[in-house]
Amino acid sequence: MYDIRYTKLAENDLDEIFQLIYEDKPSMAITYIDKLYNFISLLITNPLMGIECKCKNINKNCRVLIYENYLIFYTLDEENIVILRVLNRYMDYKKEIL
Repeated sequence: MYDIRYTKLAENDLDEIFQLIYEDKPSMAITYIDKLYNFISLLITNPLMGIECKCKNINKNCRVLIYENYLIFYTLDEENIVILRVLNRYMDYKKEIL
């Protein structure tokens, strides 16, 4: 079984997502972030559910999982799934992930 770990950048991304939602709809911010974390936790039992980054023309050894408007970039090894970034699909995510 895998453990999920978050890079500092991914933690910052999730904090920013929370703050953006909180500004518009404070009551929805916690609910949305909880759903996002629950979705990411699905990787524990199915770590290959994301597609390889090269399928999105990203020259990096990682995988990407899509949740609504967010792209969850991650890597995996024998024990860990490392969440690299959680980026809005409308931003220049290729620049951010490299």
